[in-house]
Amino acid sequence: MIKKWIFLVLTASLMLSASAAAQPKADDKQLLAQLERMASETEWKTRTLTGAPQQKWLLHQARLRRLIERLNSGQSVDPKEIDDLLRAHSR
Repeated sequence: MIKKWIFLVLTASLMLSASAAAQPKADDKQLLAQLERMASETEWKTRTLTGAPQQKWLLHQARLRRLIERLNSGQSVDPKEIDDLLRAHSR
């Protein structure tokens, strides 16, 4: 009986710690908000531009969306990748 309770408590604590780890931190929330704003800007650019510039922004938009999804899911992201996206967005 005691073994069942110990197993239950350990299972519950693991589940709670896993869900807490998936929550974005405050810094991540600010970064996500900035990336979401950048994604909305690229949405406008992809609708108004044509040809090669439009293709460039479509690729940039796809990279942004993948990065946002990875951050939302709690995966680690290389800071260099974020810097590269920010730099590319300001061009």
